[in-house]
Amino acid sequence: MAQLKDRRRKPSKGVAIFSVSLILIGTVFFLAMIIAFFQLRLELQLKDDAPFLFSQFPAVSINSTVFWLSTILGFLIMLSWVVSGAGMLFLKNWARQLLLVSMGVYIVNTVVNIFINVFLTYEYASVIPVFWLSLGVILVLAFCIAVIYFFNHPAVISQFKRKSRHI
Repeated sequence: MAQLKDRRRKPSKGVAIFSVSLILIGTVFFLAMIIAFFQLRLELQLKDDAPFLFSQFPAVSINSTVFWLSTILGFLIMLSWVVSGAGMLFLKNWARQLLLVSMGVYIVNTVVNIFINVFLTYEYASVIPVFWLSLGVILVLAFCIAVIYFFNHPAVISQFKRKSRHI
């Protein structure tokens, strides 16, 4: 008896690797942001009674509208990475487009945060490890640019535009 071929489209190895990494990174960052948010909330309730993670966090940043808008935007971006990563495993073109938009928004958000937070937290500049902060920002931006480049490549775009043939 002849074996039936699987007619479902399968993503290439590159698409699968980037999709799974986006799901993992988005999930880890999303959960880390939630934990940090609740820890910040706890610290603000306790004030100076106990040393927590945000004990050196500048009050100027916490009270800034830009800080909270950026945090909410970060939640949405990480959630969109998880959703688009899952959609790209099934080669959905909307997921690829969502990813490209969210990567662009993430890059703009990161650049804006760097410039605004540097000016808001100037008095804390001596305790910030600038080398590690810069290295982290460079690595994240390099990852974003690599993802944008990869998912704009014509061979990858053609995977998402192919129609499956059902007989």
